[in-house]
Amino acid sequence: MSEPVYSDLLKVTPVAPKTRAEITDAMVRTKLDKETDERQAKIRKLRQARLAMEAKTAAAPAKPVAPKKPRARRPKSISG
Repeated sequence: MSEPVYSDLLKVTPVAPKTRAEITDAMVRTKLDKETDERQAKIRKLRQARLAMEAKTAAAPAKPVAPKKPRARRPKSISG
């Protein structure tokens, strides 16, 4: 009997060497992409909450606004 050949399963593909700049660039890009996705998800959530709140307040009748009373004038100081 012949033994199964495992050489195909254990092949290691050589990885091209990367410079420190390329490694740092890749790490920063993945972190920025993650932060961007999180920020956009937060914005979507807040927008939905704002639209729901605006729909709720638009359905309620608006209260009439009382006119503002005029403010008393300040006395002029005498500089001397």
